[in-house]
Amino acid sequence: MKNDEILIVQDYLRITFGNEEIQIRKSENGDDLNSIFINNSRIGNIFRDIDPDDKEVTYTVSIPISLSGENNISHQQYLINLLGTDKIFLTGRGSIDDSQEVYLKRAEDDEYIGIVYKNDDASYTFTMSILDFDL
Repeated sequence: MKNDEILIVQDYLRITFGNEEIQIRKSENGDDLNSIFINNSRIGNIFRDIDPDDKEVTYTVSIPISLSGENNISHQQYLINLLGTDKIFLTGRGSIDDSQEVYLKRAEDDEYIGIVYKNDDASYTFTMSILDFDL
């Protein structure tokens, strides 16, 4: 990601979650996988992908959900605490029981922002796609 892209996506994430502490830091090796930080703690990655056919750019946020066995908070509460917003809520996906949809509460309509899904090793990950026209 170029510096101007990083700033645009970083601003989008800050506005979306209402958290000015969100930072995107460039990868040391210059590829399209960069790190997301909050208060100088690395929380996940963001990847830039270009569709070869449409030339559209997508940014994919990937944040592992780290819950220890001693910690009984929900995935929803984990994301609320991590991202610093109480506007996040999770809903089921009908008969699909290995993932949940993630929304932000909005005054007019709730906004779908991503998925929390179960990995093969029983851990979980929050993923969010940001399309270039969202920015």
